[in-house]
Amino acid sequence: MYTDRFTLPFVAQVLIAAAERRRPGLGRWTPEVREELKKVFETEVAEVRARFLELFDDRPYWAKVERLLVEDCFDRYCALAERQTALEQRDYGIWRSGDLLSRVALGTLGVAVGSFLMRAPFIHLPAAGDVVLYLGMLGTPLLPDLQVWMHQRRYRKGLGRIVEDMAAAAEQQKLYQPLPLASGASEVAVDGPARAERSRERG
Repeated sequence: MYTDRFTLPFVAQVLIAAAERRRPGLGRWTPEVREELKKVFETEVAEVRARFLELFDDRPYWAKVERLLVEDCFDRYCALAERQTALEQRDYGIWRSGDLLSRVALGTLGVAVGSFLMRAPFIHLPAAGDVVLYLGMLGTPLLPDLQVWMHQRRYRKGLGRIVEDMAAAAEQQKLYQPLPLASGASEVAVDGPARAERSRERG
């Protein structure tokens, strides 16, 4: 077994974090941006590969890890990053990008709607309803921040699912690793059929 810093999910997390540090400064999503992020992945993979091979002589294991990282992990990351970049370039679709005037307008609308709901004779609110309305009135100027937070939270969860799937792939990889055979068993398994064939030829 290898240390955690050479496992598939940990390295995937490192690569995604490195790409996320670079992505916001690249502007809108283009094929050139994708290639730049791929270079980030490849550079980070090369650094981890060098450290791994200094400590362990297991190139087949690392080849499988690297293939999953550069192919599967990178493609899934780009699919999420492209959508997130488009949202960021549009300021998440927030009205007037959440400037001061928009927040004043939202606050005014919140006060108007809240006052109407509290004073309308045909609307019967429970005892705690007034408190909820007051909080809603005060919170309406923060709606742009809530919208940004929800989009970013969904993006972080998507990135987290990639790491989780890499962990599942690592566990599956362990299950299908070939088991070492004892020396005597390996000779019988490999040489046995050949010996039988030679005996038939001599007979």
